[in-house]
Amino acid sequence: MKTILRNMALCAFSLCSIATYAQQDRNVVFHMSDKTTKTVSLAGVDSLTFEKAVRNPLNLDLDIHSTYVKMIMTCSDPNMHYYVSYLEKEVFDAEYPTDEALVADDKTWMEEMAKSYGMSLSEMVSSFTYTGNSDDYQANLLPGREYVVWMHGMDEQANSSTPVTKIAFRTKNVDRIANTVTLTAEKTAEGINVTATPDDKTKNYTLGFFPTLKMRDEMTGEPQGTRDYMQTGISSALYDYLVNNEMPLFFENNAFKGDTKITYTNPKDGTEYYIVAAYLDDDAAICSDISQITVNKDGSLSDVTMVKAPAKLFGKTVRRYAKADGIRRQN
Repeated sequence: MKTILRNMALCAFSLCSIATYAQQDRNVVFHMSDKTTKTVSLAGVDSLTFEKAVRNPLNLDLDIHSTYVKMIMTCSDPNMHYYVSYLEKEVFDAEYPTDEALVADDKTWMEEMAKSYGMSLSEMVSSFTYTGNSDDYQANLLPGREYVVWMHGMDEQANSSTPVTKIAFRTKNVDRIANTVTLTAEKTAEGINVTATPDDKTKNYTLGFFPTLKMRDEMTGEPQGTRDYMQTGISSALYDYLVNNEMPLFFENNAFKGDTKITYTNPKDGTEYYIVAAYLDDDAAICSDISQITVNKDGSLSDVTMVKAPAKLFGKTVRRYAKADGIRRQN
């Protein structure tokens, strides 16, 4: 016992000496574990206290593309559950001025989801969170947009158990190409026969047909332009291919090369449609002007027009998401 008290006294004396010396010279030199030193000025400091830093067991890194982001998540505690989500930065900044507001809303969201799925809160936390080291994707993104991804530990009652880790990022802009896809269309008894003729038959392009009434933001209900509506649909289809490392298969199943002829059957009378075509880059981002034909409400067809690719691309407000049993779900 005396030895312990003596050691404590010596430690206190040493710290007191350091503080006194620092006050005299106004600098303290730290000798780091990598053999370097750091000098810190203590001018104006009246006293020194020594506190043990709390280390966050979570770390998040991002591999950013134009239409998706890969999230590389590490956790030094293999038993900890942690929650990951995202929003557009503008929405995030407006809704969550503090981390306290953010984690409180995460808890509320988890409680609401538990009721919706008929699960206990602990079961929902277990299903909609990660453990250990993990990689995952968010693929419902648009080029040139700012988002925030955040993560924090979560106990079985959906309370936050760690500081919040946040990363704000901008998806990559798209390198525009000068190539175009020529469209022709003809209305027949079977439907609308469409021919797409690309000027570069080695590149992937998208070809679509949809009613213009659907071109609205799923969350806000606000109208969307042709490019944003097309890109949203393309980006949202990427997730399964990304997690299975099958991006080439995405293009096989969802894109075209060379001349294409297709018939869109049974367009509804009194409904306006767009027939569209544009090139895609390796991230499945629209990288060219969009060729567009309008099917008018009376069934007549307009001449082909071009939707020009802007210098910067803007898109819809996105929703948060969570992982459940390896399946991406969006509320």
